[in-house]
Amino acid sequence: MIWFYIILLLVVPGLEFWLLMWLDWPLALLAFESALTALAGWWFSQGEDLSLWSELESDRRNNRVPTAEALNAMMMVLGGWALITPGLITDVLGALMLAPKAREKAVPFLRGWLRARWS
Repeated sequence: MIWFYIILLLVVPGLEFWLLMWLDWPLALLAFESALTALAGWWFSQGEDLSLWSELESDRRNNRVPTAEALNAMMMVLGGWALITPGLITDVLGALMLAPKAREKAVPFLRGWLRARWS
């Protein structure tokens, strides 16, 4: 699991930096984009409360697969957080997690992955 965090903390920022250098966008545009997506991410993630976390934690402790609704709500929260995090890659991932069609396709996959992992 430590390798996941190392990759997350070292590789993703490196990819973000490389992408920004490759795109060669003006700094003002990047600042505007970051502020706009952070506001959108805050708006999308504020609707969920802590009961979602307790429901998911209870499911994990009892080796139950979370409901599709809980995973859908979790993807909304994570998508909002990804939009709040500065960077183009995280913005694209956040937008994908917020897109209804992407969530519709991802939730059955996630449930199957969790079922195989937890049982």
